[in-house]
Amino acid sequence: MALTRRSFMTTAAAAATAAVARPAIAQGAQKIVIGFVPGNSIYWDIDVAIEKGFFREAGFEPETSVVQSSPHSIQQAIIGSYQIAVGQPETFVAAVEKGGTVLGAMAAPMNRADWALNALPDIKSIADLKGKVIGVSAVRNGEVWLTTQLLEKAGLKKGDYDYKVVGVSPQKVAALKSGSIAATILFQPSAELAIKEGFPALARYGALRAHPPILYVVNKEWAAKDGSGKRAAQAIRKAHDWLWNPANKAEALAILMKVTKRGKDIVEKVYAEYFVDLKIYSRTGEIELAGLNTALKDMAADGLINSPAPPATKYVLDRSLGGMWS
Repeated sequence: MALTRRSFMTTAAAAATAAVARPAIAQGAQKIVIGFVPGNSIYWDIDVAIEKGFFREAGFEPETSVVQSSPHSIQQAIIGSYQIAVGQPETFVAAVEKGGTVLGAMAAPMNRADWALNALPDIKSIADLKGKVIGVSAVRNGEVWLTTQLLEKAGLKKGDYDYKVVGVSPQKVAALKSGSIAATILFQPSAELAIKEGFPALARYGALRAHPPILYVVNKEWAAKDGSGKRAAQAIRKAHDWLWNPANKAEALAILMKVTKRGKDIVEKVYAEYFVDLKIYSRTGEIELAGLNTALKDMAADGLINSPAPPATKYVLDRSLGGMWS
C-alpha cells in the first residue's frame, strides 16, 4: 500500500502517543551491570538501591552479576563488563599498580570491617588460639593483617599460630565444622549464622582501626560519560540515607532477608551491629581516606606495593566524576 500523507500522519501520531504512554525508564534507561555478592550483607546499600528504585531514578536499568572473586570482579571493571565492581582494597590497588589506571574507587559501603573471628566451641578466648590453625581466604590481605593485630593485642606473637588458606565463607565454615581449623574470619551474615550453629565470636573487627573491607570500583571512562558516575553515586548515597532512617528498619530487614535468604533473627543482629551498636555502616557511602591510607601502609609493609605507600588520593575517583570520599 502506498504511503499517503494521511497514513503517514496517522502512523506518526500513533507512535507519538505510544511513546508518551511508555514509562520513561523504558525509553532511555542506561544499563548498569553491578558485580557483587548478594549473599553478603555488606552490600545492603546496593540491594536497597535496586529494590527501592534509586538506580532507576538516576536513569539506570540495573543488572546484577555474582562475582567469583575480587580479581575476577576488578578484571570485569577494566574491560567494561561491570559498570560497578566490588573488590577488596588490596586487589584493586594491585590492579592499578599493574597498569589498570582506568579504574577509580568511587565509594565504600563501610570503612571498618564487619567481620567476626569465629572459633570452635572449646576455644574460649583469643589466647586459646596459641598453637592452633586459623582459616583465611588469602594470606596477604586485610583479613590476615587485622587478625595479626588482634592476636598481638591478646599477647600472641607471629609463630604462636598458623594461617591456612581454606577459601571463601562457605569453605571456611565447612573447615570449621570438620575441625581442620580452630577459628576463621567470617563476614556477615555468615558470622551470625556460625554463632547460631555453636561457633562463638571471639572478637568483632568493627572495633579495630579503620580499614575499608570493600571498595566500589568503576571505569573512569564510563563514569565520565553522560554523568554516569555522579548519577550512580547519587543512587548509592540515597540508599545510605534510607538505611540510616530508623523508620525504614522493617523494610530494610525484609530486603536483606530476601537477598541473603537468612531468617529475621540473623539479619536483626546484623542490623544492630551496622546501625545501632558498633554503627560501622557508612552514613554516606564515602571512602574515608584515613582508613584507606592505613590499608595502603599494610600493603607496603607486606611488599604488595612500593614503600612508602602512595597516598589514597591516587586511587579514588575524582569528585567531578562522582567520587565519594573524605
